[in-house]
Amino acid sequence: MFIALTEKLEEKLVDKISKKAVFIASTLLIIFSLFGWAIIEFFRITMDGLKIAGGILLFIISVDLLLGRRTSEYYTRKGLESVDIDSIAVFPLALPLYTGPGAITATIVLASETDLMGRILLVLAIVVIYLIVRITHIYSGIIIKLLGKSGSDIISRIMAVFISAIAIEYIFDGISGKMGW
Repeated sequence: MFIALTEKLEEKLVDKISKKAVFIASTLLIIFSLFGWAIIEFFRITMDGLKIAGGILLFIISVDLLLGRRTSEYYTRKGLESVDIDSIAVFPLALPLYTGPGAITATIVLASETDLMGRILLVLAIVVIYLIVRITHIYSGIIIKLLGKSGSDIISRIMAVFISAIAIEYIFDGISGKMGW
């Protein structure tokens, strides 16, 4: 989606969008890793309910990816000239793609089930993941040339299947917890 949304833009603008999307996404996930428990307590949400909701939303995103990225087609048809460059970085890149319901749910669940050292490692993992995302942005043109359009589509759809399986696991875990299984 990053490539689809930025392929018609100048290199400076693409870099700006990349930096902003990665910064916003990583910052949000770090906040959820540190304060997610307070947020779910404030809204009186159980971890099981969060797993079910996150799983359903993640499943919807995986189906969208599996069926051919209708979301990216919408933005491409709309025309990048009419879309604010900063808003592309925020939506759909930072939210919901890079830090979506699945990532938020997983982060809160992992943070709630660990000690201080585990949370430090979780934050470190988040930083490393988003550094990798930034690197893939920098080399996205080369990656697409190596994979080709078909290769990119195949990998995207395979990953969508894995994402949907993770989503189903979240849903089943949440239902099992709610039912006391």
